[in-house]
Amino acid sequence: MIGGGKAGNIISPNPNTIAVSEAFKVDLTSLMMKNFIPAICAVVVTILLSTMLSKKQGVQVTENDLEQKEDKNLPSFIQAVAGPVVVVILLAFRPEQR
Repeated sequence: MIGGGKAGNIISPNPNTIAVSEAFKVDLTSLMMKNFIPAICAVVVTILLSTMLSKKQGVQVTENDLEQKEDKNLPSFIQAVAGPVVVVILLAFRPEQR
């Protein structure tokens, strides 16, 4: 899953990819297609690393190792979605390319 996420970050039109395409005056779609091979490499390396690490034996976690905490100080729904909504709005105001 992590490898797929990393590959998606490499190919997807995230703000970094958009900024690079605008700075170098390259079409966003062609830049995303050129990132396909690095994305495949990221997936392969992640699979290899996860396979090696999954064979490694570790110490078992016991009940005494877990913390019991009852009071959860979590943000409200509005507070949790405020940041992503602001980012989407700012990306929507992106200046048009000429």
